[in-house]
Amino acid sequence: MENERTRPTPADIRAAIRAAETGNWIDPSEVPNTWFCIVYDAAGVRVGDGNAFTPGEAMGLAWLCAESPDALIDARVEPGAVAFDVPKEFRFELTPPRKT
Repeated sequence: MENERTRPTPADIRAAIRAAETGNWIDPSEVPNTWFCIVYDAAGVRVGDGNAFTPGEAMGLAWLCAESPDALIDARVEPGAVAFDVPKEFRFELTPPRKT
């Protein structure tokens, strides 16, 4: 199952980059009931977060936030700025949408 994964795939990361560049990402203040992901670095420091309709997309956006923090604001990701191989030391914490 997708929600059992512990890190984003390269496809999730590419989708996050596309979402950033096209403005097709979720603003959690407008769509509050989504998957939410926080990513922590090897030292346990929170370095990014993301909201999306699927766990993979949320993890991809959280990773994008960690690697290229201004990507959503700038609607641009510099080539090579985001790694597609997420180090094992990084931890992704997923929160599912509330059941309504």
